[in-house]
Amino acid sequence: MKKQIFIFFLFLLTAPALFAQNYSQAQVRQRINNVAANMRTMTCNFVQTKTLHMLKSKVTSRGNMYYSRANRLRWEYTSPYHYTFILNGQTVWLKNSRGNSRINVAQSKMFKEITRIMMSSVLGTCVSNNRDFNVSLQGHGNSWQAVMRPKRSPMKQMFSTITVYFDMARSMVSSVRMVERNGDTTVIQLRNVRTNTPVNAKVFSLN
Repeated sequence: MKKQIFIFFLFLLTAPALFAQNYSQAQVRQRINNVAANMRTMTCNFVQTKTLHMLKSKVTSRGNMYYSRANRLRWEYTSPYHYTFILNGQTVWLKNSRGNSRINVAQSKMFKEITRIMMSSVLGTCVSNNRDFNVSLQGHGNSWQAVMRPKRSPMKQMFSTITVYFDMARSMVSSVRMVERNGDTTVIQLRNVRTNTPVNAKVFSLN
């Protein structure tokens, strides 16, 4: 379950970026942080492709994501299976075909760390997160990418690199690529990203 939850938040590096032309790395970080500070909500669809290193096979799944300021997040797979993760303040809900579970974040050190990193990922400020990652920004003009190497366990034990690709022509993150220690690779492509539009509060509870 830990790996599944970490994958949830690693897909959420979706803060818009307002830079084009040529900028320094410091300017890139500053612009991402400025946009993140003004983000109230975000929604998108995603397509996830996981490549299994040993089997040389690919598994594709699809879903939706909803974010609202003040620590509210819903990440759900809708095809080919159903799995939902909801964070609402200090409460986490997990829902799958076997049922539901509820976790009090305040009573779990692990989940407290997960939610902290989740929120920095959603807002895009993880690009400046030197506490949890060694971050290297690369690129120029309309093409930039952030290569993130985990510094702390348990992420360091699971992932070797996490790369976030920015499409500056659209001022949005276009995809995230994660390479696990065992060689498996997961790529998430973000589609129909919308920011600062109304999101129904009921989305952040189990119906």
